[in-house]
Amino acid sequence: MRSIKRRASLAVRVAAVILALLAALSLCGCQKGSDVPLSPGLKMIEGVPVYDDDVAMRTDHFTVTPGMMAFFFYDYGGEMITVMEQSKTFDDSLSLHDQIYTDGLSWYEVIMNATLEKVSTMLIYCEAAYAAGVALTAEQSSAIDSEISSATMEAAAAYSMSLEEYCQALYGPLMTAADLRSVLELEMLANAYSLTVTAELEGSITESAAREYAATNGLTDETPSRNIAYIAVPYVNGAANDSKVTAILAALAQAPREETLSAYTADGTVGSEKNLTPDNTNISAISDWLFAPGRASGDSGRIEAGSYTYVLLYTGNGMSYAEVSARMSLYDSAYAAWYNGWVERLEFGYNYDVIDGYDVT
Repeated sequence: MRSIKRRASLAVRVAAVILALLAALSLCGCQKGSDVPLSPGLKMIEGVPVYDDDVAMRTDHFTVTPGMMAFFFYDYGGEMITVMEQSKTFDDSLSLHDQIYTDGLSWYEVIMNATLEKVSTMLIYCEAAYAAGVALTAEQSSAIDSEISSATMEAAAAYSMSLEEYCQALYGPLMTAADLRSVLELEMLANAYSLTVTAELEGSITESAAREYAATNGLTDETPSRNIAYIAVPYVNGAANDSKVTAILAALAQAPREETLSAYTADGTVGSEKNLTPDNTNISAISDWLFAPGRASGDSGRIEAGSYTYVLLYTGNGMSYAEVSARMSLYDSAYAAWYNGWVERLEFGYNYDVIDGYDVT
């Protein structure tokens, strides 16, 4: 389910595991002005060296500061380490650079490579939005203001800190309140424009092209895919908001229609997904519910995922599994062509010393 975002508040996203991980942040000393990555396993889009201390990475019209990169690295890294430690124990007496995780790559290189991939993709979406004359709307800017305000209140109420102190306690001395706003603006613009790109690429795939691809590649499963509507209700104080979820389910029982959920937009993120199959439903609990034996159109229910309760409504069937699979393959090819076109079009710049300089010790 590509468009379902499990985007929690800043206070939720900086969970206990990240707080513990970042209890003692440091930037390792690096020689300024190197022309090649100091860690040989770092992988990035071909670019040019940057020697500006205020830049970690840049493209033609957007810049990621060292503080912003610290946010991305430790935010993504905190999530990744919880997954990575399921297969290998992290030795917290050593730095991320000084212990190998897999295939000759250090823990640092694995985490930073994933971070660079995510940041590169965000920058590409932002550059595409810029080229199309798309900027943040007043509503989107207001949402960022609200998130900044919430983080400020959280910092003061829970930790007696300013927002600046809070950012630095979580993400190290390079991170500032201004960096936090820039991070949220970059993420907001990239996420919003990614929906435009997805819609345009999907819209370019004709029925005849999908049928031809299915026939050529032996895709014959005529099982119908399924459509759902949903609302993602955030947890309150670490627990499901059962009273609100119960009220929504009661409303759906009386009127099992997608429109029913529109009355609850103040209580969570309302959305819908079409043409779902077990293979393209990324939240496993939703897949288990939607494709359970005996599931009938009009059924409603709830599942828990992350820090959200998803209230679900099965709204009917979509195209066949064969056509869905064909369209997904055609979409992947179209997206690769779009992405690679932007990679060729843009100039990427890197301050290698900054990129190679984050750690936990």
